[in-house]
Amino acid sequence: MSSQANGPGDQRQASGQAELLWKQCTAMFAAGAALGPLCDGQHSSHDVLHYERPVMLQIEPVNLHLETCWWVPLLFGCAGVILGIGHPLLDDLLAPTPDKAGTPAGGRAPGWGFVYLGIALFVMQYAASGALEQPLLHTRLLGLPAIDLLLAATAVAHWWSFDRTRQGFFWAVLTAAAGPAVEIFLINALHLYHYSHPQLLGIPTWIPWVYFCGAPAVGGLGRRVRRLLEAQIRDAS
Repeated sequence: MSSQANGPGDQRQASGQAELLWKQCTAMFAAGAALGPLCDGQHSSHDVLHYERPVMLQIEPVNLHLETCWWVPLLFGCAGVILGIGHPLLDDLLAPTPDKAGTPAGGRAPGWGFVYLGIALFVMQYAASGALEQPLLHTRLLGLPAIDLLLAATAVAHWWSFDRTRQGFFWAVLTAAAGPAVEIFLINALHLYHYSHPQLLGIPTWIPWVYFCGAPAVGGLGRRVRRLLEAQIRDAS
């Protein structure tokens, strides 16, 4: 007679997977909720966008002043969960063995240095989008807005350097489409904030490239967190 599907081993495995998922969600939500407003504040500080009912945050040690709103950390936290869990999940589906094509640029368990560098460069691109919007507002290269070309180039280079997989490209494209779509809804339907120089449906045309760049950065963190938690749960069992 075959072993029962719901034996002690299966129950322990199911419990371990549930614990892993819960801890993944918690860690990625916390990371997104903390990092998101810090990045978003770069846009408000450069007069790129402003909230209708802003909350002003002052971080004294670094003399940092941020304009945000109560729901911003929640939104970025949810995005962190989706991207942080989605990247390693598609890794498992599309590249189940480490030597198979589709392994991320930093590996299935990227080092913390690799992860931090990816996040730092994303934050720099985010800040640059705010700092350069007004100076490059009417500048064009090759017949296209200069800031769009600059951010597009850095976004694609970021994906190539820190991911370089088809699943990572999928998440980057999805984020570049879904992020602006959510913003269009928040701006036009809920009237929660506004851009100073909107170009299309209330948003600037360069904003998708910021989302595109963010996907590999968050994905790398999600991969690192996933492997770290797996090791902790395995050692504890």
